Amino acid sequence: MLTLLPREATYSLNTMITELTEKEFKKSFTSKMIDVTDTAEAVLDIWPFVAQLNEVGIVGDNIYQNELVEYVYRTDISSFDHALLSDLLANHYVVIVIDLTKNGIVGYYNSNLNDIYGHVE
Repeated sequence: MLTLLPREATYSLNTMITELTEKEFKKSFTSKMIDVTDTAEAVLDIWPFVAQLNEVGIVGDNIYQNELVEYVYRTDISSFDHALLSDLLANHYVVIVIDLTKNGIVGYYNSNLNDIYGHVE
């Protein structure tokens, strides 16, 4: 699992928990999403946002406390990152959508990896 930027870093974040609609979520895609899990460098600290998701039961304690990111996908034009936090169900994730052009978090989306990225494990 990938760990993104430690909590000590400070960046401007979306301070509200914003659940994206399917339409809003799909706007953060390009024709090709690239798996950058092994090479991605953190652009901002997502953990204050994830803390809010944890407080309302959207993200589990283990994911938040251990800062676990399972996958990171980037648009082929490097405009958005999708940081995938695993769920209790296989191939279900809470996706944190990061706007790379604004260095901010757009929101989150509950997803099924098989439906969105075409993965089958």
